[in-house]
Amino acid sequence: MEEDLSEGKLFATFENHEEFLNLQSSLLSLDISTEPSAEDNRAEELLLRKLSDILDQYQEQAYLLDPFLEVLVAPVVERLKRHTKDFISRSNASVSPARLRRVTLLLYNFIKFRGYKTATRFFPHEISDLSVTLDYILSPNSPAQDASQWPLRYVVLLWLSLVCMIPFDLEQFDEQDKAGETATRVESLAKSYLGKAGLEREGAAILLSRLYMRKDMSAKLPGFLDWSISIVQVPSDPFEFIGILQVLCEVTKLGAAEQVKEHLPLFLQVTRSVNDNETLINNTIVRKLRTKLISRNGGMDQAITPGDDDFDVPEEVESVLEDLFKALQDKDTIVRYSSAKGIARISERLPVEFTEQVLETVMGLFSIHSIAVASIYDMPSIAESTWHGACLACAEMARRGLVADEKLTELIGWLSKALYFDIRKGSHSIGSNVRDAASYVLWSLARAQSVAALEPHAVNLARRLATVSLFDREIHIRRAASAAFQEYVGRTSLFPHGIDVLRKTDFYAVGVRRNAFLVAAPEVAEHEEYRTSLIDHLLSVTLRHWDPAMRQLGAQSLRAICQLDLAHLAPNAARRASQLLDVPDAGDVHGALLALTEIAAAFGESRDHYALELERKKVFTYLHEVPLTMIQSPRHELVTAASCRLIASSISLDDIQLNQDVVPSWRQIVDSGFKSRSSTVQEAAATALASVSRLIGHQCLR
Repeated sequence: MEEDLSEGKLFATFENHEEFLNLQSSLLSLDISTEPSAEDNRAEELLLRKLSDILDQYQEQAYLLDPFLEVLVAPVVERLKRHTKDFISRSNASVSPARLRRVTLLLYNFIKFRGYKTATRFFPHEISDLSVTLDYILSPNSPAQDASQWPLRYVVLLWLSLVCMIPFDLEQFDEQDKAGETATRVESLAKSYLGKAGLEREGAAILLSRLYMRKDMSAKLPGFLDWSISIVQVPSDPFEFIGILQVLCEVTKLGAAEQVKEHLPLFLQVTRSVNDNETLINNTIVRKLRTKLISRNGGMDQAITPGDDDFDVPEEVESVLEDLFKALQDKDTIVRYSSAKGIARISERLPVEFTEQVLETVMGLFSIHSIAVASIYDMPSIAESTWHGACLACAEMARRGLVADEKLTELIGWLSKALYFDIRKGSHSIGSNVRDAASYVLWSLARAQSVAALEPHAVNLARRLATVSLFDREIHIRRAASAAFQEYVGRTSLFPHGIDVLRKTDFYAVGVRRNAFLVAAPEVAEHEEYRTSLIDHLLSVTLRHWDPAMRQLGAQSLRAICQLDLAHLAPNAARRASQLLDVPDAGDVHGALLALTEIAAAFGESRDHYALELERKKVFTYLHEVPLTMIQSPRHELVTAASCRLIASSISLDDIQLNQDVVPSWRQIVDSGFKSRSSTVQEAAATALASVSRLIGHQCLR
């Protein structure tokens, strides 16, 4: 099926600025203390939906709202701040839960739209806000205690986390005989939300991490780590531990390096304890965050000094890398990607010699499932995870310039295979993420490696990237390969006819599969440097694809390319396609029949069809190689229909009148088509019979 390529509208600016401000003003002008009527409630819900719909239009271009963000966010935050102050000052203040929820939902939409780091810049951050927000969320009769008010709890926790970043002493809020009470209240509040399944956990994790990063609160971090270890050692709900890992990841990312190094053994103990908890280790998010935490801890060791090649890498770092190599083969993509980034970050700080060993280990993953297999199509499905992880790690290392020139030949050799990684699994295939990641690696190499290092591989890469950008089934992979091709053309100028080929295979040209196969491919094939590789790919890959639509397009594309030089290209292509007829796989036979049908039709429609008539007859004889039992089998309707169409495009009057022994079963094939229950097969048989009748009719007229 052709991809739906409806592109969203591209904006130059926030066109709905005035409309959005008017709608927002109407929402904020509502009295939160008054409960709306049923009719007002419906109108206000519609108002909020309109605001959300406007934001959704700009989701792909969220940056366009940045100049207006303060004007948009500040009034909403100010309205919420007035509400919290009124509630704290008047304990019996009435509140409309519905209207309050709409205000906080609008604020949440801004956070979702632009990210909490950007949106919280416009939150109030005065020291006095600490007691207001803390008392508000902890009050027993606060609206925040209502289960449906999750947006309110989320934004208040984010607000608290922002206030905690202000450099002031928390003890100034404590009474004389209760030192540390405020800090304990904040910590207890955040811990109470770490086990929630919703966004409150995210807000609580951010709050806790920023609390522990404060100099006057760093002493509480060891206690949190001990508590985390106690949680992981017993079977528990994964949500709480996910929150714990989020806290620790934030601390290791943004906290002081000295603070993390001081407690490094405890951090590592938390990550290693997860392996003993079956409930936790089976959770994808836990494995992802654990991988992220391991990699960040691995980069914290004091012994790692960039550029220093005269020391041994600590065992702790080797242990961390070993963990990351295992995670690189995880069944889930997010875990593999986290591991890949971690490996690259650590390698960036290692001696050159050790970095090369890391790269060798990563490339060694390609060979795990490549030993003793005939081709990439014979690999087990588990190879997808391993190859994808290896590609991601290579890409991250390449982006950082960690791939030595002498390793390029081996790496590009593996990537050349990864670009075509496609394992058939029933009625579909797996491996699209491997092909996508392989394009990412090649794109990264173009940006990081020298022109001189890439020059020996340029022609090979040009052919492979052009082939994938034209003939891959998935639109995102065609575009990824096209982007990599563009990067090489722009940065190296090494690709043959680079500018011209890029024009024919740009982002939009390869966006529609039919256009890529039938328009762009023949145009690229005009350059002889690419023609052979395109034909080879169609014959060896596309005609054998699991998707019948791909086989059909592949056959049509093969014809279009062969028509560039029909007399020389088509006969050889037909001979090679015929080699797929005598195989047990019905899909391969179907693809070959489609290709032969298109080539025979090209012979017949050529201006030199008399000169090519012998070749067209030869195509007809190839039908003899298909087992008649396969054609007549009701399970192989595609083969039956393709056989009938091949007869229609290639049969000659001699084959009809002389009843030669070349394809004695063609009448049986047509009869089988008419007997089929499929209307498509019946139509193909009718087409074949119509061609026979037409040939006889022409003879009679003579």
